[in-house]
Amino acid sequence: MDLTISWLRVSPERQEAVIREIDYGCQPGGRFYALVATSTLIACLGLIANSTAVIIGAMLVAPLMTPIFGISLSLVRGEGVMLGRAIRAEIMGVVVAVGLAALFGSLPMALTVTPEMLARTSPNLLDLLVAVLAGFAGAYAMINEHLSPALPGVAIATAIVPPLANVGLCLAVGAYDGAYGSFLLFLANFLSILVVSSLVFIAAGLVQVVPIARWGFARRFGMPALGFLVVTFLLTPPLVHIVKDRYLTSAIKRVINGQLAQLPTTAMFKMAHEQHRGQLYILATVRTPRVIEPYRVKVIQDSLDNALGLHTHLILRCALTKDISALGSTSEVADENLNGSFLATRINPKVLQVQVAEQVLRDQLFSMPLFQLEEVSEEHSQTGPVIVAIMEGPRALIPSEVRRFQTAIRRRLNDYTIRLVARCEITENVDARGRILYGWSHFALQPPKQHAEMNRIDSAVREAFRQFKDIFVINVDAAPRDDGWQARVEVAGAHVITPAEAGAVEKMVAVRVHLPVKIFFFSQSQAVVTPQGYNSVESFIQSHVEKSDPVDSSRH
Repeated sequence: MDLTISWLRVSPERQEAVIREIDYGCQPGGRFYALVATSTLIACLGLIANSTAVIIGAMLVAPLMTPIFGISLSLVRGEGVMLGRAIRAEIMGVVVAVGLAALFGSLPMALTVTPEMLARTSPNLLDLLVAVLAGFAGAYAMINEHLSPALPGVAIATAIVPPLANVGLCLAVGAYDGAYGSFLLFLANFLSILVVSSLVFIAAGLVQVVPIARWGFARRFGMPALGFLVVTFLLTPPLVHIVKDRYLTSAIKRVINGQLAQLPTTAMFKMAHEQHRGQLYILATVRTPRVIEPYRVKVIQDSLDNALGLHTHLILRCALTKDISALGSTSEVADENLNGSFLATRINPKVLQVQVAEQVLRDQLFSMPLFQLEEVSEEHSQTGPVIVAIMEGPRALIPSEVRRFQTAIRRRLNDYTIRLVARCEITENVDARGRILYGWSHFALQPPKQHAEMNRIDSAVREAFRQFKDIFVINVDAAPRDDGWQARVEVAGAHVITPAEAGAVEKMVAVRVHLPVKIFFFSQSQAVVTPQGYNSVESFIQSHVEKSDPVDSSRH
């Protein structure tokens, strides 16, 4: 019975060349075992180092695919001598590869599990389909003299040696389930190449008569076909499990991403899950500008319970990050997709509302350099949305300032139900001169003349207050203005400085420095009282510092 296919049929000369080439590759001599050992060691190094490039190198060196072609060719031609050599070469190659890899894995080294190793412990039906296609490509490239140079690429696709090397490494560390899975992957590749290449050789005309009568065909191909069916049966459940797992993973990501979309600049970028004792455990790693509160995690977990119909236990691992644009924080960035875009196509309206409120606040605070906007979030009350702005500054904002900010936010968002709550964290900036009262405005590069004038104002202020026995200068901070100088002076004492006293000091300073100076006094009633008299808190502390560290005080 002629089963040849015209586009696969080869000339008698090419048939003889193919038979000689395969027969030569099935002779298990020193060259053969040297290549098996070399490819196995290269594969072991690639698996341990998690290097795909090194593993590809092992695939190129491996000689185990030719004996498989020898087994299939001898079966279709009924040549017992070649069949024996090919089977012996393949079995010895497998034994050498597994044994050498196990010996290598037993060496005293820090053998850690890598993704490349794990990928070869759980084969599925997809791996079998890849092996079927690779087996056809390998056999076709073998019989066609114009395609023979493509055999290295076929060797990469079939991956005979890396699974065997992984079997030995797993056996060395006692991972017998992993060894079983890796050997199953090798067996799937082996049987796929065997069956498919046999069909290709028949279709190419390398055997003139296919035995049909008296079960001749079954005797030749019964065992390979049965093995192929068995491997197909064993690999089908893992594929079904993978399909179910992907549907579950997709559903988990959809629920979590939908909930996280309501939080500004927060997104999940990695997720793992496993089922244990009827409960689904989920570990999701999210990028977020702040730690997510437990009650929000509970809301997401309840949503997962309802969507999946399972009892879930959610853990959010917060990686603190923040996306900043020229206008402030932004939620316009998402993970890069297959189209090469990293901009989010949809932004939750609530998140967008927070972003706009932050931009408005930054615009309003531009003229208030003493205040720093740290974070903006949104909360909800019975009366409507509430924008919470956390700010740092030398004092708490007054209601009129908050009212001005709130009005600007309402106008920008066109929503007059929004309330603004400013959460003020009072901070103080102190340098060697004292507390900084003018922000950083006077820290620009100053001409020598301007620097000298600032020092003269400082000295004049302190000299003017010597007339008061119960009022003390705490800080003096002067900054140049277009019409002269302004100074902010903090004083403390047994009583609050009166307007008349403030006016007298201002005139005295202006006369002494020969400059127009406008002084703003921050006065508080605070003093340390001892039998010897009044003293300021700062002076009292300074005296104790000098007593405890006379060397440091002498430097001043």
